[in-house]
Amino acid sequence: MIAKEVQPVLVALPRGGVELVEARHHNPTDEPPLFFVHYWAVGDAVSPAKAIRRAVDTTDVVPMPGGAA
Repeated sequence: MIAKEVQPVLVALPRGGVELVEARHHNPTDEPPLFFVHYWAVGDAVSPAKAIRRAVDTTDVVPMPGGAA
């Protein structure tokens, strides 16, 4: 994700019970800088999946045609 998307994602994940492990960027020369999030969740698969989806929905990611809705 890009810098402006980091904070909303970091807020959305814990609200859904997903624990943030790490947030960082790998290559400081990327333009725009790209950030990566490592996370952890325990429980059924549906609850973390919904939380991750809500976090992704806070970004400007455009779903691929024919992908999961």
